[in-house]
This record gives sequence, structure tokens and C-alpha cells, in this order.
Amino acid sequence: MRKKIYLTVFIIVLITMSFSFFSVIHSLNVLKKEFALKQSNTRLQEYNLLLKEKKAFLISFAKFLANSQIVINAYLHNDRNKIIKFVLPLYKSLYPDYIEEIHFFKNGGISFVNFSNLKAYNINLKNIRKDVVHTSSPSVHFLTCRHYPGLRIIYPIKYKNKILGALSFGINLSVFKKLFEKLGATNVSLYLNDHILKNFLSKTRYERFEKLPLYKNFRIIGKPLNVKLQEGYELKGESVYTVIVLKDFYSNTLGYLIIEDNLSKEISHIKSAMIKQLSIDISGFLLILFVIIFIFRWLFSKLDELEDILEKIKTKNFDKLPQKTDSRDELDLFKNSLLEVAKEIKSHISGLNSKIKLYTQKAYIDGLTNTLNRRFLEEKGKELFSKYKIFKIPVGVIMFDIDNFKKINDTYGHDTGDKVLKTLAQTVKKIIRKNDYFIRYGGEEFLLILPYSEPKSTKKVAEKIRKEIEKLSLSIDNKKLKFTVSMGISKLKPEDKTIMDAIKRADERLYRAKNRGKNRIET
Repeated sequence: MRKKIYLTVFIIVLITMSFSFFSVIHSLNVLKKEFALKQSNTRLQEYNLLLKEKKAFLISFAKFLANSQIVINAYLHNDRNKIIKFVLPLYKSLYPDYIEEIHFFKNGGISFVNFSNLKAYNINLKNIRKDVVHTSSPSVHFLTCRHYPGLRIIYPIKYKNKILGALSFGINLSVFKKLFEKLGATNVSLYLNDHILKNFLSKTRYERFEKLPLYKNFRIIGKPLNVKLQEGYELKGESVYTVIVLKDFYSNTLGYLIIEDNLSKEISHIKSAMIKQLSIDISGFLLILFVIIFIFRWLFSKLDELEDILEKIKTKNFDKLPQKTDSRDELDLFKNSLLEVAKEIKSHISGLNSKIKLYTQKAYIDGLTNTLNRRFLEEKGKELFSKYKIFKIPVGVIMFDIDNFKKINDTYGHDTGDKVLKTLAQTVKKIIRKNDYFIRYGGEEFLLILPYSEPKSTKKVAEKIRKEIEKLSLSIDNKKLKFTVSMGISKLKPEDKTIMDAIKRADERLYRAKNRGKNRIET
């Protein structure tokens, strides 16, 4: 195409002024269409990237909530308050910038917990929310519920391969309008199907949309744009309109996302060069030809830079993006704006990944002692046991707790009790190996799982811990507080069916140590 343009320019310079004028107008229209197509493709790529990122966020957050033991236990015990207490802080922090309503359903479309209205529950919504009925796998789709039209995820909540219900939440469609406005679009409008809004939104919610302009049965959020409502792009004057169809869960046209971009800046240099061409005498052919070729080469180099940047954004290759340059023209400004957008996208993706990693880590860590918690044992114990059995790894188990801990709490208060627990945990961590598992099993009860440890080695570790704790002395109100631990030891046996068999034997020996005088080890 570039060679054809150069050839067209060469011919225009040689022919008569009248035909030259016709050719200039024709060439300008061709370039406008190319720019329009490229701009429209760019917007489609941006939309697909944003949609993919939003879907990834919804799936990650839904997976975190649906697989939470707190949520599963709430379903098993029909306890709404557990879910409310667990999810409400997250909901408040994410609403409305990242998510809208969070809704938990029981099987059959029965409302369990709706954070848009916590007082409304046990309502059968199967006729309204068919997407949550018989849900067996995650689904992300556009949908209009009673509260808003948006991108929504339906995620099944399972326990032992049995579906307990479904989790539903999403983001408002207006988020996409805001994102494209940040990406520099001239105008962004949402055309939403009035019939769908009227049938699915609650009366009070629909009243807000009813005040919006109506165009061919579509309510308009944003500036009314006089374009054809069909997928693709439309070029009018120096503006290109990219039209994206939004299909909902029922394969109905929920609406259209229409993005207007003005091309005047992108084509201004070409238009200027072509106007100059008409006023230049044929005698200046060589000079004109040189100038036009130089302009086109410069323009295409700029476009190549922008295209390269867009490709790197599309493939998330952020580290290879160029640095911002001095803004010498409109294309430089556009390039620098694009680099700013890429920086924001990278930061957002990085933030989401950090949050996901943080939530995963916190799920298995005891907040007070910074040791592993019992949830880790419940969810990872089977995996560890299988590994030990397959590779025939000797495993030592130590169960221990603090002697007379209730008396410490009653005498000095729970703050002192917490300090004792923290001090104990810090002491034990200095003694055990990195691959040993240190678990807070109960209030003052702790568990050590020692891979590659024979009974003799296990007892040495236990005795060292017991002695080190016996030496500890905490200063409390100018008094010295000392405490001890009692310990029970066992090992993993070939006939054990789960790791809990070995833990149970260690627990029985712990109570034997308690009954025989405390501050001792029973094997």
C-alpha cells in the first residue's frame, strides 16, 4: 500500500491541475478509510484486552470466594452471617469502582445472601435469574439483573463434587465507557436495549434509565451519536465510529458500545501536503516529490511506532515498550498518551496479581503467631500424606501445648497470653528446619510435622524445644513469667490411612504427658 501511495503521488505531480485535484480528494478519502479501519481495529483490540482483563479479575475473585472454607461451611450449616461477616469488608472496599452487587444463591435459584439488600433472602429467583440455575461450571457473560446491566460471573460453589449453590457478581457496563474515555476517545456512548431494561430491572432502577434519550428502542448513556446500529465501523467526515455489539446470556442484543474518534489530527499533515501540491508549479516536480516522500516516510515511521506499541500492549510485553519522548507533534502526544495507558494497564494487572497472591497466602497463615493454621492441614494434609506414602518418607509428628495456659490468661490477661503464644512460635521457628510444617492446631495447642525425621531425631527436636521454652522468661509488670510445654510424639506408620492417624497418636501421648506431671515428653 505504501508503494502505491508513492506512485500515486508521482502521477499526480505530472498530470494536469484538474485531474490532480480529483486525485488528491480521492487519496485523502482512501487514507481516511485506512486510518478509520486501523483506529477501529485498535479500539476492538483494546476492548478485547479490557474484556479479557475484567473476566480474569472476576474469575480470580469469584474463585477465591467460592473456594473459601468459610463460604462452604456457611452453606453446609445454612449460616448467612458467616458469609456476611467474611465478604462485607471486601464488598465495601471494591464497590462500586471494581464490582457491583455480590449475590450468593442456593441450588435452584434461591437467594441466600444479597449484599445489595441483606434483609432480602430465601427468595426464589429461578424465573428471573436462569443463568444461576443448574450452574455446573463458571460462566462470564453480559446480563441485566434487577439492579444493573453489566458483565457478570456465575461461579458454582461445590463441596465434595456436590453443587451447593452459585456466586454471582459483576461490573457495571458504564465501566467500559469510563475506560475508553481514559484511553482518549472523543465520545463514548452506550445504547442499551430498552425492552430488556424494562423487563429485568426493578421498577426504581428502570426509572433512572427511563429518563435517558431513546433511539430505536435503545436508551442512550452518553452523547447521542447518529450512526447505524450494526457491528463494525462507520466513517463520517473526520470522525470514525466503532460499534461493538454486546450480546447477553440469552444471546439477545443487550446493547451497543459506540466509540467516536476524531481523525483530524492524524490526517492533518497529509492534507496540508496535498493542498500545497496543488499550488506548486510543475517545474518544482523534483522538489515536491522529495518533500512528499519525506513526509510520508516520517508519517509511516510514526505509525509504525504506534502500531508496535499497540502490539506490545496486546501481548502484555510491557517491559519492551519505548520511553516517552518530547512532544513535538500530535502523533508524539498520542504516542505518549498510549504509553501512559500501557503503564496504567500494567500497574492494574500487577495490582490484581499481588492481591490474588496475598489472599492465597493469608488463607493458610495464623494471624497471631504467623504459623500455618488448621485450614492448611485440612486442605493440604491429604496431599502431604500421599507424597509421604508414595516416596516412603519417614515423618515425625510432635503435638504440644502450653501448660496451665488458662491460668496465664486469667492471671495476666489475654494480651499476655498472646505474647506467650508469639514468643513460643518465634522460639520454635529458630529450632526447626525450613521444610518442617509448624501449625497452630488450636488455642494454645501446636503441631509439628517433620519430613525425613526418624523417631530418634524427632525426640531430639522435641527435647530441644521443651528445654528452650523452659529457659524463656517474659517480663510482665516487673515480674518474670515462665512457662513450659507438654509434648506427645508419634511417627507415620505404613498402616495409617491418613496423616490424622499419626496426629491422633501424638495427641493421646500429649494428654498422657499432662497427666504425668507436665513439662515432659511422651513417646
